[in-house]
Parts: sequence; structure tokens; C-alpha cells
Amino acid sequence: MKCFVCGAEMKDYLQKKMRPEEPEWKYVRCENCGLVLCQTVYEMTDSQLVSLNDEHKSYQGTDENRGVDPHWVERLKCQAKLFADMAIQGVWEPGMCLVDYGCGDGKLSAYVQNEMRVRGEDTCLCELLKYDKYMRPEGPSDYLSDEEMKPGSFDAVFSCSVFEHLLGRPDADEIIGLLKDKGTLCVHTLVCEEVPRDPEWFYLLSGHCTLWTNKSMALLFGQYGFVGCAYHVEARMWFFFKDRHRFEQLKSKAPMIPGEWAFSDKFVDYWKQKPYR
Repeated sequence: MKCFVCGAEMKDYLQKKMRPEEPEWKYVRCENCGLVLCQTVYEMTDSQLVSLNDEHKSYQGTDENRGVDPHWVERLKCQAKLFADMAIQGVWEPGMCLVDYGCGDGKLSAYVQNEMRVRGEDTCLCELLKYDKYMRPEGPSDYLSDEEMKPGSFDAVFSCSVFEHLLGRPDADEIIGLLKDKGTLCVHTLVCEEVPRDPEWFYLLSGHCTLWTNKSMALLFGQYGFVGCAYHVEARMWFFFKDRHRFEQLKSKAPMIPGEWAFSDKFVDYWKQKPYR
């Protein structure tokens, strides 16, 4: 098996028992960039993948039931505040087409709308559209259809807790390909210096099949022509810019936006030391 980021060989890394009645799941690691893939998930059928994504809903949790990630709701609300701050400071401009790719139940978009209302801002100033390939409401909804997800259509694509679910280069191409020539990719996922060789590591959940290292994400950043990167620590979110002007604009506006920022022309490899979260 070859690494879809750098093309190097993947070698056996660890195994984990997900369910008592099933064989252990197999993980492989790239010897060059450290990317770790769950080979068991990569080899699943489409119907198995749909069931896996449906099962993974419980990871997110709600206000009442936090699931595996106890900070899920707090982080989404922090990301919504950040979105609103960036809109108010003009980084997101009226009329921009912004989408939450893999939005699940649409919480982030709802929190964004609420945040804008609380601040007395026009909620149409910058709307965060919703799209999910697997978890969409039944019947009529305001979710974008598959047909509306056309390449080169969006000024910004938000990807919250999605990159750990990617199944290789085609998925990365699909998401990043949605951006306009000067678009921005906004990513929340776990990126660490090295994926622990520990079956009990909290992030080895059944739906998490692509586990990123700083080196593998830095390579991906460069491969798609991004020119600037910003990381907001409290929101746990990276911003990959194709537009140098917008990147510099955010740098100049950052002092007016609450929270700690890190900026670089390359990928911001912020998380170096354990524990990674």
C-alpha cells in the first residue's frame, strides 16, 4: 500500500480490536511522512462505509450527551465566534459563498447564525451553507445537494472533523477542488508530530481512517498551491489560503480577533508535544 500524500511505502504499524466479535483492525504507517491509515476501513465496501459513518454520529455528542469528545460543543461554539469575528473584520465579505463540508447535523451553521444575531449583525452578512454526503436530514432541507457541490464554486470550505475520515487522494481532491482560485480551506482535525503506536489512543475510533502528522499535512498544503497558513489555537482550526492578500488581511486583523494565532507561509505545525489534545 502506497501513501497517498508522498507515495512512499506504508508498513504495518498497529492493530486494534474495535468489536469483540470481529478480527483486529489493521493500521499502516508511511515510512516517509508518518501518515497512518486504517487499512481495514480503506478496504471496506461502500455500504460498509455508509454504516460506519452512521455509527460514528455518537462520537459528536450533543449538549446533553457529549459522547466520546467532551469538548465537541464548546469547540463548535468557539469556531462560530471566530467565524463571526472574521466576518465583522471583513475577512469574510458579504456575498461570499461559504460551505461547511461534512456538516453533520448542521450545528456549526446554526451557531454561526445565532452568534451573528447576538452581536446585532445581519445574519446574511456571511451565511455558512451546509453539505453532508452521509448525514443529511430526510425530506426537504436547506442542505446543498450533490449537484450543487461543483468544483471551483466556493470562496471558503469549512471542514470540521472530516479530514480524519478521508479515503485517499480522491477525497482530498474533491474537497479542496471545491475552492475558487483564491479560496480558503478551513480545517479542524487532529494533527500531531507522530501518531502514537498505542491501540488505546483515544483518537483510534472506528470512523477515523486517516491520521495526520505535521509532515504529511505540510506536504498536502504544498501540493495544492496554498500560499499562507493561519492557526487559531482556541478554535483548533487551520486556515489554508490560496489568496496572499486575504492571508495578509487576516494577519493585520488578528489583533482585533480574540484568541491566540500562529501564522506561516507554510503549514503551521503547532502541535509538537504530547499530549496532542
